[in-house]
Amino acid sequence: MDRRRIENWWRRVAADENPSPFVGFEQGLLLAASMPFEAVARIRDFLYETGMLAILKLPVPVISFGNLTVGGTGKTPAAVWCADYLARKGLRPGIASRGYNPEVGHTEPPNDEAELIRELLPDVPHVWDADRAKAGKVLVKERQCNVVILDDGYQHRRVHRTIDFLLVDALAPFGHGYMLPRGLLREPMSALRRASTIIITRSNLVSREELVRIRQKIWRYSEGVRLAEAVHRPTGLYMAGGVREEVEALRDRKVFAFCAIANPQSFFMTLSNLGARSVGTKTFPDHHVYDESDLKTVFSQAATNGADLVVTTQKDRVKTGWREGSEPPLAELRVRFELVKGREFVEPSLDFLAKRAGEGSTA
Repeated sequence: MDRRRIENWWRRVAADENPSPFVGFEQGLLLAASMPFEAVARIRDFLYETGMLAILKLPVPVISFGNLTVGGTGKTPAAVWCADYLARKGLRPGIASRGYNPEVGHTEPPNDEAELIRELLPDVPHVWDADRAKAGKVLVKERQCNVVILDDGYQHRRVHRTIDFLLVDALAPFGHGYMLPRGLLREPMSALRRASTIIITRSNLVSREELVRIRQKIWRYSEGVRLAEAVHRPTGLYMAGGVREEVEALRDRKVFAFCAIANPQSFFMTLSNLGARSVGTKTFPDHHVYDESDLKTVFSQAATNGADLVVTTQKDRVKTGWREGSEPPLAELRVRFELVKGREFVEPSLDFLAKRAGEGSTA
């Protein structure tokens, strides 16, 4: 059984969507496996809370973006938005990511997210290391950054953070209520209490009633925490050669969509909301490295289904290249992180931090 089939099986079982008559037994096994995982998470949290595990404080402010669940909640787009915001305030932000690579300081991005950050923010230093403390030191001492942004840093508690943003995906907010591997939670729900601000992402893809339910559940665990809402706003349709079309060009167009992201449904829903006529989709595991066979399959299925256009995400396109001359042609739907609720307290907190960082204080 290959990785893709195993992952699909696991996600169906975790979401209680597996039609197998043995699903109860399967869930029981996963639940048993999740118990030691939860115990370790709680013990680790206790050790940090009591000071038994040391927390490094960098000499500059640190802003963390992370989540409680495995999979994408929009952490990297949020980190990009924050870095751009602070750079426009005159600061020199740097981004520290895990990068799925044990070496620090290498010149080539180790994965799709790192390549995406380099493409969007070519002037912002970006260091990759599983040890975010080490990456933070490099950004401060070698790259002269006066603020550090942790991409996917919520569980990396060894680094003190000035602001701790926790992102909750409106489409899959609480990991089906269980820790890994029974559910998608990396930590117990009680970890919500550590957040400075919680941002509900993809808030435009669910009803207002669902947003109210999400807010109420968050407040049950972290009463009074500040809640913001964000969307991934489509900004344009890009093709080879730098050709750009407005997103309205997707309306009534026959589209075959593919991606390798943690929440592919959000991408497909966005295309549908833009009026695209889906003639097929294909998904790959998150961070999948495409080979020529994968792409031949995608374009063959698209042609067979009569697609006018093959559409993917910017994160995927940095791995596939532009595929110039392909039929159907390849297009990238570009989006940006945008706060739609909570700007009145999120932006002032960043402004205050920018002022203190500019003065040389860690805030």
